[in-house]
Amino acid sequence: MLKKSKYTLLFVEDEAFIRKIALSVLRPYFVEIFEANDGVEALEIYKNKRPDIIITDIEMPNMDGLTLCKNIRKEDKKTPIIITTAYTSTEYLLEAVSLQLIKYLVKPIEEEPLFEALRACYEQIETQNPSVVNINKEYKFDIFNHTLFHNNKIVPLTDSQHKLLTILIKNHGRIVSYEEIEHFVWYDKVMSSNALRSLIRDVRKLVGKETIENISKFGYRIHLYG
Repeated sequence: MLKKSKYTLLFVEDEAFIRKIALSVLRPYFVEIFEANDGVEALEIYKNKRPDIIITDIEMPNMDGLTLCKNIRKEDKKTPIIITTAYTSTEYLLEAVSLQLIKYLVKPIEEEPLFEALRACYEQIETQNPSVVNINKEYKFDIFNHTLFHNNKIVPLTDSQHKLLTILIKNHGRIVSYEEIEHFVWYDKVMSSNALRSLIRDVRKLVGKETIENISKFGYRIHLYG
């Protein structure tokens, strides 16, 4: 369940019926919600109200959602944005990543994925952590969408691989212990030393051997670019 927040939301959707239904679901969780039916109206509201979180459709008249996001990102790199669309598109996904968006949701949007995305927004606001991290000059990792990119191409990951990258990146300033990795990656199973070494070896093949450092008898630490 989503907790009630102290935040404001800008919801942008050109279809009035969808907007009405979504707002009835979202209203209990925000102190105030601003609504817009296209990107032009939304950009004006954004400039005047400075909402904490933005949810916007892509396909809209006058100004589409991606153009709206580009305009916002010219001066604001931090406000969490969730983008919605009726179509699945790798091109849209890559654009969303370049714009540091929190989540790309495909319509019809179910409640739990929406709430999961909003919880990620809360976390980003509260920690000021970026959602997309540069691992090195060639690789970047989208924490909230569990996606690895190599020169703007998606690299397929197993469940264990994305979990390992997630826990190392979220704790990149310190050593992550073997016990923490076992609990996060294997959670309901026992981690063998061979399984951990195999997982580390496979992820190093993807992002570079020097990126993940083993601290003998303690755990692992990731070194991020920049």
